[in-house]
Amino acid sequence: MHRITGIIFFLVAFCGYGWGMEKATSELDNLVRTFKENPANPQITIQLLRELKREGKPAKEVLDRYFQTQTEADYYKEYNWVIVRDFVNDIRTPQLQYVFRNRTKFMQHFSMDDVFQKLDYALVSYLGTFYQKDQTNFHLELKKIRECGYEHYDVVYDYFYIREIKAARNAEDYFYKARKLFRYFPEDRQMIKEITNGALELIHDVSRLKVIQLWAGKTVESKSDFEAICNYVTISQRCGFSQVARKYAMIARNLAEKGDEQMKIQASRLLQTVN
Repeated sequence: MHRITGIIFFLVAFCGYGWGMEKATSELDNLVRTFKENPANPQITIQLLRELKREGKPAKEVLDRYFQTQTEADYYKEYNWVIVRDFVNDIRTPQLQYVFRNRTKFMQHFSMDDVFQKLDYALVSYLGTFYQKDQTNFHLELKKIRECGYEHYDVVYDYFYIREIKAARNAEDYFYKARKLFRYFPEDRQMIKEITNGALELIHDVSRLKVIQLWAGKTVESKSDFEAICNYVTISQRCGFSQVARKYAMIARNLAEKGDEQMKIQASRLLQTVN
């Protein structure tokens, strides 16, 4: 009975009630219809997941239904690794728990860096839910990761520990930890932005600032994050990249025109420093 109820709920959700008030696009409707007819098809599942991600819609029901059709032995297939790598983000899911327990075998099938990067991201995301408001559980969960022998424990630990290094104003350690984190979290723009901000406070060696500046470029790709752009202008100017600094100072000014008075003042000061 519970199984039938679950399937009914799943189908109702796919008819439009579970994915918000906006009418789904024709493409999404077609993918949903095709997926319902054959939820074991990995190609259709990947297309549907990509479309849901593009539209900012939740994918949990799709993932749950799809993996009901797969055995654990199927997780080593290339298409299932793509689904886990690109769309499964909660370390508590059965799929990521299985990858975690069998990470050595996964690394024999796929890239070691990809497997570690996926697990590292999932672990810091999980730990981050405790870090700001529940330090007791944060340290308990961190201890579990260390005691189970996770090979990238130091990477996960340093993701949070770098804040303590900043507070201690240890520029030397800060730079080396930053470079390490950039390697293992290359797409974590929020982390890169935070580290860039810290580098502006602590680091004065231009050669080291240039390393930070290179990575800081990732945080301004959208040209929409005012704080990241301000950091990028400042660090570019300190590195001697005046033309880059001027270009992004103008972008900051344009963004500030749509913001509050404080943003306008900050953008004006930035322009003065690069002209």
